[in-house]
Amino acid sequence: MSAPNPDRAGPGPAGGETSQTWKRVGLGAGVLGGALLLDRSIRDLALDHQGAFGRDLAEGGHTYGDWKRTAPFLAGGGILLGVALDGETGVRRATSAFFGVFAGSMSNTLLNWTLGRSRPRDERGVLHFDPFRGNASLGSGHTAYAFAIAAAVDEVTDGGWAIPFYAAAAGTGLARIYGDRHWLSDVVVGGFIGWWVGGRATAAAENWLGIRPLIARDAVGVQVRFQE
Repeated sequence: MSAPNPDRAGPGPAGGETSQTWKRVGLGAGVLGGALLLDRSIRDLALDHQGAFGRDLAEGGHTYGDWKRTAPFLAGGGILLGVALDGETGVRRATSAFFGVFAGSMSNTLLNWTLGRSRPRDERGVLHFDPFRGNASLGSGHTAYAFAIAAAVDEVTDGGWAIPFYAAAAGTGLARIYGDRHWLSDVVVGGFIGWWVGGRATAAAENWLGIRPLIARDAVGVQVRFQE
């Protein structure tokens, strides 16, 4: 029996990981490219099916994805629920989730400001960009925030608690398209950034944040200590 030829050996762990990374990059590029090609068609479809009921549903999605309206309730409710269900561990998870949502939202905000893509209702087309301006389109901030919430909840809980949050995030993305606030590709990019950054930032925060609850007669809060 001859010895195996090292030149013919399959890729090692590093080579296999690199191959998987490029496959994911290719898949992501394909999804984004497909979304860009469908931007105009999906917008036309949404505008052709406007109605009072649809606008009411879309308004719910706009509200959920507006951090100024929902973040105080979600953050405060998450911390209180963490205290009630799991004490100090629950507070650490809830606070880590807050950091994850913040990181996911801010990452998308930075991209949005840098690219400055025009919104569909501006009627400047799919490929009009005016970099370094606010209130731009790519990616969708509401969608990024909503998917960051879902990813953070998914990271710190078990048993399907994240499912309704993912459903709400998907509804937020659809609402942004239906309301002519964003292109399909804006929603795809924002959703991916919120999900990817939000989940990973939550996991990282659990490892390097030392958190314990502070509970008094008239207040509830947390003490955060950065671990070395």
